[in-house]
Order: sequence, then C-alpha cells, then structure tokens
Amino acid sequence: MKKHLLSILFLLLALPFLSTNSFATDSLIGHWANKKIKLNLRANHKYTYVVKILGINKTFKGRWSATSNKLTLKYTLLGEHKKTAKYSFSRGDLLLTQGGKTSRLKKK
Repeated sequence: MKKHLLSILFLLLALPFLSTNSFATDSLIGHWANKKIKLNLRANHKYTYVVKILGINKTFKGRWSATSNKLTLKYTLLGEHKKTAKYSFSRGDLLLTQGGKTSRLKKK
C-alpha cells in the first residue's frame, strides 16, 4: 500500500515538469502588439498577424505551433509557406527573433 501511495505521489510531483511545453504554449496565447506588428495567437492554434509595411497593413492568417523556443506561423500566399522565429519572454513582453532582428511585443 505504501509503495502505491509513493508511486502516485511521485507522479503527481513530476506532472508539472512533464507539461512544460504546454505551459510555454499557453503563455503565448493572447494579443501581442507594437507600433508595426499585431499578433493574435488563439488557443485553437489559429493566428492573425498584421504588419505595417510602408504605411500599409498586410494581414496574414493561418495556423501556429510552438516547440522548445521556436514559434512557427504557417500561412497560404501563392502556395503554402511558414515563418519560424525564436521566442522568449522579458518582463512580460514577447520577444521574437528572426534573421538577427528582435521585435518586442507587449500583451494587450
């Protein structure tokens, strides 16, 4: 009986460490923005990305996924494409790094 209780206790204590990727994904969900970018990541893994280029807003929609510290946005524009960026968090802001450039997005 004690062995079973210890096994159950061990599993309950280990559960948070087994679901860290889920935590990272959950922390990405929401509306993020700065002056040029608006990114809305929904729990159903769909997203809307609006970027201002030369004063004109361009909107991309599609599906997103996250593994480790990489965020992938898949979209269709004259064929299927995907963009991948490294992500991290700093003081509650989302940092997206791609091609050596980092964008800081605040949660709205």
